[in-house]
Amino acid sequence: MQKQTPGNLQSRNSRNFEYGFTMVELLVTITVLGILVPAFVTMITTLDSINDRARDMAAVHALAEHKVEGLRSINFTGLTNGTTNFTNELPATIAAPRSATYTVSSVNAALKQVDIAVSYNDHGNTRNLSYRTYIGELGVGQY
Repeated sequence: MQKQTPGNLQSRNSRNFEYGFTMVELLVTITVLGILVPAFVTMITTLDSINDRARDMAAVHALAEHKVEGLRSINFTGLTNGTTNFTNELPATIAAPRSATYTVSSVNAALKQVDIAVSYNDHGNTRNLSYRTYIGELGVGQY
């Protein structure tokens, strides 16, 4: 075993290890983050907008289905021709301006047509959804 002397220690420690990051590494990291962070922010904003649109459409579809089922439960002779406004039944999450109506019309003596129209604001654009169904005197699907 070799005895350590001051000269011996000097040669072993002559390897000058520097810890930390160089300026180039820091600049590359900042540049990459400068590109990725705005991309992630844009992606999250877009996903939030898509989520809002899907939530609104699901709410409108559910309300239209509920309205149709309610009309089907009325006796055929109880369905009167005309237009009815049910805007007040739209969920509060649907942005204004918004409107919802249904129109009942007679196709023939044993068949009535129901048209549902819903309009609402979707991030600055007006979205119009229309639904049509038929209600027969004999019952569901019996025209």
